[in-house]
Amino acid sequence: MKKKIFTSLLFSCLSLFLLAGCGSQNPSTTVEDFLTAIKKNDFEKAGAFVEGGTGSLTTEQEFSDESEEDLAITMIENISKKYDFKNLEEVSTEGETAVVKAEITSLDMGSVMTSTMAEVMPLAFASAFDEQTVESEKAFEELTEKTMIKHMTSEDATLATRTVEFNLEKDDEGNYKIKDDENLTEAIFANISQLEEMFSEEDSEAWTESEDKETEQPEQTSEVLSIVAENKAYETKPMNVTLEEASFKKATNVSENQQNSINSMYANEPIGEEFNYFYIKYNAENTSDQDVTFNGIEEVVLFAEGKQEKIEVSNQWKDFIDYDEAQDPDYYGAVSKSGEVGVVIKTDPAKVEKIRIVLSGPMATESYETLSEAQNIEFEVKR
Repeated sequence: MKKKIFTSLLFSCLSLFLLAGCGSQNPSTTVEDFLTAIKKNDFEKAGAFVEGGTGSLTTEQEFSDESEEDLAITMIENISKKYDFKNLEEVSTEGETAVVKAEITSLDMGSVMTSTMAEVMPLAFASAFDEQTVESEKAFEELTEKTMIKHMTSEDATLATRTVEFNLEKDDEGNYKIKDDENLTEAIFANISQLEEMFSEEDSEAWTESEDKETEQPEQTSEVLSIVAENKAYETKPMNVTLEEASFKKATNVSENQQNSINSMYANEPIGEEFNYFYIKYNAENTSDQDVTFNGIEEVVLFAEGKQEKIEVSNQWKDFIDYDEAQDPDYYGAVSKSGEVGVVIKTDPAKVEKIRIVLSGPMATESYETLSEAQNIEFEVKR
């Protein structure tokens, strides 16, 4: 799944190149005009200087909906904002071919994509604890897109300066066109080859072998230890929240990859191949027409033998099942979202006497005005 998501997000924007114009009979002029077009965010014009035009630059995966095209446009716009070049030099001209080099400074897309992967891949591992659906996969893809754009638009986004050699060849009309090769990709997506290496055929085979080994291990399971509450409705105006399930669960046969993922972000103490967690499934509905920001479950507190264990779900991002639609806190008007929460616990579920779940206080999205205070919900555990 990760190869499909990252490669499609990155290289789909190349399909915005269009076949137009006819290039130049001077190789340096072709490259200069191409780079100038990119710098000016005129990718239609840039396509005029590339060999094959649309045919060579369109990826196998076409835009399936308007949102993918919007994402590609956003990526291209952000690359262009920080794009610059200098020291254009014709390296060689021989027969129908030529080589022109230029020093290019632009957004380091290798760094952007690496940071994006580091942030969202733990969620992909965590998703193994619940059945994947079309909705959950779409939510994960949307999260990936938002995270990538966040790193692209960051004020301290890394820039890369490198020298790129463009390979050119004359077309049937005698005009030089830039060849569609890895140098062209590097000219636009700086250092992206670092990511491509991760998704090479060799690595893909290694990943498959790793998965095959995991299938030989006992199947990972999630067992319900006890149900705390079911279908309980609460109001924190203008939000209506239904706790469809609150329960203690036990995960077993957890792979090393998933252990490492959870330990890196979601657990206060290291977990092993077995661990207990508190699970919440809920539905949140905005009953008003105004835009509301609602973070769902804010805290979970367990009380046992005169002690408490407090897990800050939203503030410290301890929810390892944070890939559902409710992870986006913005409710634009009268809409509803489903959410799931899974938090690792160290308290023995059999000893828990009381549980407190804190619902976040909803805010007006535009003004940040608090519409309701956070609400505490408590359950006494019956033996």
